[in-house]
Amino acid sequence: MADRVFCIDFGSDYTKVALRRDPGADSELLKRRGANTNEPEFCFHSTVAVDRRGPKAIPEFGEKAADLSPGGGVDVYRNWKKSLFLPETSSAKSNQSPLEALIQSAELRELAIKYGVATSQLTNLQHLVGAAKNLIAGPTGKVYSAEIQQQTIAAALAPHFFIWLRQQVLDACSRLPTTGLKYDSIPVRITVPAFDQIKTAESQPGWKVLIDALGKAGWPLHPDNPVTAEPYANAIGILTKASNSFQRGQVRIGDMFGRGPFITVLKDATHHPLYRALVIDIGAFTTDFALLTLKPNDDNSSDPDSNISVIQKSIPLGVSDLDARMTDALPKEKGEWLRKTNPLNWEDFRPAVYTEGKGIRVPELGIIGGPADAELVRSCLAELANRIADETTKFLESMGPVPSGSLEELILTGGGSYIPTIREAVQIASLTGNHSYAKTHAPALKKVTGGPPIDKLDTSFARGGTALGGSSIYFEKSLF
Repeated sequence: MADRVFCIDFGSDYTKVALRRDPGADSELLKRRGANTNEPEFCFHSTVAVDRRGPKAIPEFGEKAADLSPGGGVDVYRNWKKSLFLPETSSAKSNQSPLEALIQSAELRELAIKYGVATSQLTNLQHLVGAAKNLIAGPTGKVYSAEIQQQTIAAALAPHFFIWLRQQVLDACSRLPTTGLKYDSIPVRITVPAFDQIKTAESQPGWKVLIDALGKAGWPLHPDNPVTAEPYANAIGILTKASNSFQRGQVRIGDMFGRGPFITVLKDATHHPLYRALVIDIGAFTTDFALLTLKPNDDNSSDPDSNISVIQKSIPLGVSDLDARMTDALPKEKGEWLRKTNPLNWEDFRPAVYTEGKGIRVPELGIIGGPADAELVRSCLAELANRIADETTKFLESMGPVPSGSLEELILTGGGSYIPTIREAVQIASLTGNHSYAKTHAPALKKVTGGPPIDKLDTSFARGGTALGGSSIYFEKSLF
């Protein structure tokens, strides 16, 4: 176990870090120094850039990297997390190009005979293509795929990014009011996606790369569980509201979950046989689903965790897919501007276009994503919203029916939950199978007269719930 812990929610666009300073202290998000960005202070840019314009290549991180545009000797790596978690493939594979397949085919030999092409000429052509391939791939004929090349680059970036992040975190800790703690010796936990093929967090394709990178960057790892799944951590962060309760050597789960449907079920299992919280986090790279279930009985009043189960799933679908679709769909000049612009401009574009429907003004191009592009914007938004809604339906259908009298809560988080088209589509899909919710938690929700209770999540939970939950004492299982 660890009395204190950092948790890193390593995101594609932004990374969040939470700290639990003591077993019973509330978890808190660490803040970067003030900067010229519209994002919350606890969001550290995950972008990495390499500036090769001078005599030496200079790596840049955070906002400095996000302010650079690619090209002219500058390489900008956005969404490089995605490359770490690409499906596993062989590190090298035999790669026969379409040209090779053609010149070695029986059909081409038959055509050569039919039209009087000498066999020696065909053989020479085959040798020429083979020689060219050897120059590129070597005599083994094995070619590294584009995916493997991306993974290699991402693995090389990771240690440097986490060195920079550690510097930012320790600087943030130095500004905390608490004194006497050795922040540089506090262990770290990191969260990872929970894809279908992954049975445990440790079996993630990118897990070893991240753990190795953290070690190289000087982060002490949590001694028992240095990794936890993003959906699970997010569920705990939201439902406990980052509180930790530890008294007389015991974790007090009931106190952490506070008042609400969870406690109602815990205290009245006769009338409410089941509690479920459906947490859907719509991020840049993934959409994460977590279904936390409490099925109480007479024996678990002192340890409700013994009857808590979690089913979780991550799918590689998120706001970055919307960005890519929008870039391709817009008129050529506008799409090219998006493709080449820096991440800070994307920060302005997303809320203006996806959330507010206003667009942004760009010199010489006018307004991008405004009234002239309205139909394209609506189409792109609807496409992603429908895909996420379909995944929500599939996830709920796989859970089976809910017993009569059960209490359920719906929790929507992540940057995508701020987009009305997506949030509303997911809310509708979450009713699949006659589900109804005692309370809905999400950012930017408006109370409807006669409608169900709502909890308008503030930004720290809507965007930082995973880091907060991952640092929870709930994950110190040796204390139960």
